[in-house]
Amino acid sequence: MDYTIIHELPGRIRIELTSPGMPVPDSYNIEGQFSDIEGIKGVSFNCLTKRLLIHYNGSQARGTILKAIENIPLNPTRRNNPKSSNLQQKKKAVMIGGMLLAAGSFMPIALRPLITIYGAVPILKKGIISFFNRRLNVDALDSTAIGVAIGRGDYLTASIITFLLKFGDYLEEWTRQRSRESIAKLVYIPSEWAWVKRNGKETMVNIKDIEVGDLVVVRMGSSIPVDGITVEGEAMVNQSSMTGEPMPVPKRAGVMVYAGTALEEGLLIIRTTHVGYETRVSKIIKVIEESEGKKADIQSHAERLADSIVPYTFLLSGLTYLFTYNHLKASSVLLVDYSCAIKLSTPLAIMSAMIASSRRGVLIKGGRFIEKLAQTDVFVLDKTGTLTEARPEVVDIIPFNRFSRDCILKNAACVEEHFPHPVATAVVKRAEEEGLTHREEHADVEYVLAHGISSKINGKRILVGSRHFIHEDNRIDVGYADSLIKDFTDKGYSILYVAIENILGGIVVIEDPLRKDSLKFINMLRDSGIRRIIMLTGDNDATARSVAERLGIEEYHGQVFPEKKTEIIKRLKNEGHVVAMVGDGINDSPAISYADVGISMKHGADIAKEVCDILLLDGRLEGIIEARKIAQDAMPRIKHNFSYIVGVNTVLIGFGILGIISPAISALTHNGTTVLVSLNSLRPYRPISNNI
Repeated sequence: MDYTIIHELPGRIRIELTSPGMPVPDSYNIEGQFSDIEGIKGVSFNCLTKRLLIHYNGSQARGTILKAIENIPLNPTRRNNPKSSNLQQKKKAVMIGGMLLAAGSFMPIALRPLITIYGAVPILKKGIISFFNRRLNVDALDSTAIGVAIGRGDYLTASIITFLLKFGDYLEEWTRQRSRESIAKLVYIPSEWAWVKRNGKETMVNIKDIEVGDLVVVRMGSSIPVDGITVEGEAMVNQSSMTGEPMPVPKRAGVMVYAGTALEEGLLIIRTTHVGYETRVSKIIKVIEESEGKKADIQSHAERLADSIVPYTFLLSGLTYLFTYNHLKASSVLLVDYSCAIKLSTPLAIMSAMIASSRRGVLIKGGRFIEKLAQTDVFVLDKTGTLTEARPEVVDIIPFNRFSRDCILKNAACVEEHFPHPVATAVVKRAEEEGLTHREEHADVEYVLAHGISSKINGKRILVGSRHFIHEDNRIDVGYADSLIKDFTDKGYSILYVAIENILGGIVVIEDPLRKDSLKFINMLRDSGIRRIIMLTGDNDATARSVAERLGIEEYHGQVFPEKKTEIIKRLKNEGHVVAMVGDGINDSPAISYADVGISMKHGADIAKEVCDILLLDGRLEGIIEARKIAQDAMPRIKHNFSYIVGVNTVLIGFGILGIISPAISALTHNGTTVLVSLNSLRPYRPISNNI
């Protein structure tokens, strides 16, 4: 490695690295060369400027540093990729086939059959195995066509067909490789090493050795190797590998960052929360790679159709020979099959749609759910946690019977703080916001399940809970406050009653606020063509009505238990609707599981995330709209590919029967068609509207 000293001070040296004709290794590989050198205090390498800054102690360390720079390897070792090797093997087969085809014209006539058969052996072998297993598939078609040409002594045609089939096979593998590379880009981390801060000192470790809780130091130009929370530093991070957005986003303390994203500017110290296969991007990749077991109906149908066509191709070829006695025409029919392109293009389109959705924070767990999402005409939405924040807030405190507002709030918070349920948390939070502090002056606190709390403060009995608990269980009169309470309950608010010494002291008015994106999401659903939107909730009818009115939802059901939610889903499906259910709780899980498309939020219960078909990784409701647009784009693309495949190949068969084109031209055009439709399947999906 060549270098130039840019600037130098005692104990500090800045060096620019150059490697003529070769890329400079990444920062972890560069910095790792100095990890064991005695006297090194710190090393920082900028991939963009190719400059290295080193702090050191002692004059001897300087010489060791410069020697280490000279010995930096230009070609860091890379792990072998078997899938890439498979592509190289196919490429090698094409090159050998091309050389045999070119050499055949110059070889003695006696050697031409041997050269032709040698080149065709791999294809003939596949065909023989297919016949032996009584399968009339594409391999049987190809080997038959080559065998007919060899049997007729037309070695040039047989060699051309062999070469074109190998070339087509290589191109198909190349398109598959592109799909794999799209997945690989999601998790690409250019180095196996990372800097971890332990005991106040930075140490370079293998990424595999990073543990949850470790502080990982990431500098400019490096990829983030873990999921974690930023604890120190500010930086601009490029998340295009996951979101598709080209512009970097700012990251600072308290903000989540993800493995596979790139730090373009700044420095971050990240507390690791997930490593290896537990990172978000690894889970996305795992689902995509395992999705083959959940094929879309259109994909399964295409594969069944492709397999069923092969026997008819043999039949048509036989009939062509029977009526024309022309081997060339019969061979042309054999060389044109529909199955190759159909079987390749459809799964590639599904895979491409899944990758595009994952980049928008939507994890789709199988191809069939893409198809169902595109067909969905009814959306059923849980209220709590989906349309609302599921974090209750205190909106008002109303005192009665000469008690002060502060007294009611302070005493309610005093007993509620012992029970970490959402309503209690809301009361305590409001007291803290208003600066109402209290001393522990109450007696033991008794919690009555699903009813309320009982205790004593300064010798006075205090009750906090539901109307049932205050009025019916403890016989405290609340009737004089009914008109005021009814005004709140009619608007969808919940009421927490506070009684002191058998007198109603006041009420605390609670609401579960709407998510900021709920109304926008409902409007976007309608704009996308969904005409029926149903809201379900276990809350009372007044609360359900209030939320539905604010969101413009006409159909809703209150006081719905889990089994009732499932019954509603079943009824809609029996009516012929394709139903999507969106929820996040344990009580939503049966309905999510039974719906055609079950959708859960990232903050949902574990069982809801497990049974769902689509998981919103970012928790954004708009992600559902984005994924649906992608799905609606994928289905016409698949059908268009199918029409193109059938149309072009049918014309080729017709030309072959009429003798307009030779078998070699049939093979060339057929393989070209396969490659074109495959590339169309991998074509990026149209960008989502800026209004989303």
